[in-house]
Amino acid sequence: MKKNIKKILSFLSILFLVLFPLSGSAGAAWNEENLARIPRDREVFSFVVVGDTQGPNSKFPQVLAAILKEKDLLFVFDLGDLVDLATDVEYESTFFRHVRGLDLPFLTCASNHDHFRSKNAARYSSLFGSPHYYSFTVGSAYFIVLDNGQDWSLTEEQFVWLEEELERARPFARRFLMMHRPLRDPRPNRKNPHDMSGRPENVERLNALMDKYGVTMTFTGHIHSFYTGKWGDTPFIITGGGGGGLYDRGTAASFHHYVRVDVAPGERVRYRAIKVDVKR
Repeated sequence: MKKNIKKILSFLSILFLVLFPLSGSAGAAWNEENLARIPRDREVFSFVVVGDTQGPNSKFPQVLAAILKEKDLLFVFDLGDLVDLATDVEYESTFFRHVRGLDLPFLTCASNHDHFRSKNAARYSSLFGSPHYYSFTVGSAYFIVLDNGQDWSLTEEQFVWLEEELERARPFARRFLMMHRPLRDPRPNRKNPHDMSGRPENVERLNALMDKYGVTMTFTGHIHSFYTGKWGDTPFIITGGGGGGLYDRGTAASFHHYVRVDVAPGERVRYRAIKVDVKR
């Protein structure tokens, strides 16, 4: 019986890819191609951050529809968990079929589900590019994208790269850090915190770098809710309401949403969590 089920699933997966093939625009240069579409000389601009858009039964299409109604956006950034098990079929059905062909550039970072416990990290690389961590600038804002989806932390190579990037970012007025896992889980008394606490020494190391270089805001997902606060001196936003099943139900933090960010010289950066009322 199990063998028959596996054969059926395998056949359906192949059939799906035949009917809905991964197009060239969803190829190895996905992030690179989308970065190339972002005007870099803007000093006044807005962008959206969203996280945890994964299935099954994802509400991401409804969240995306709300995002696309926003005016004057420069790009959208997805903080990861694009999919659940990181298969070709999932990437196509849950992510690419919704964002391919958008006029709006759509960037991503890697996560634990996109790695699927590191088994499918190579698949993420083949679709979105490698290395998984990268940086870019818009006007006087410096964006640093990390990959802490594997092993609860950053590799030593990535730590070295990060400090070099933060040094380069010193002259910039704003420094934004994007990564999937939160540094620390803001919810108290968690037996299994959703954060980087599996490597506590690296938590302190990363927080020290954030504080030293004055990171303007750190954006993370992983917790399917909305939280804000500070890690040390560094403010954070956890935005994980992009479509996956919500956590912390019955609390004020539990709702589907995205975050709009408005940047202008000489003004405070404005962050707004936009609630999306989804149909079940």
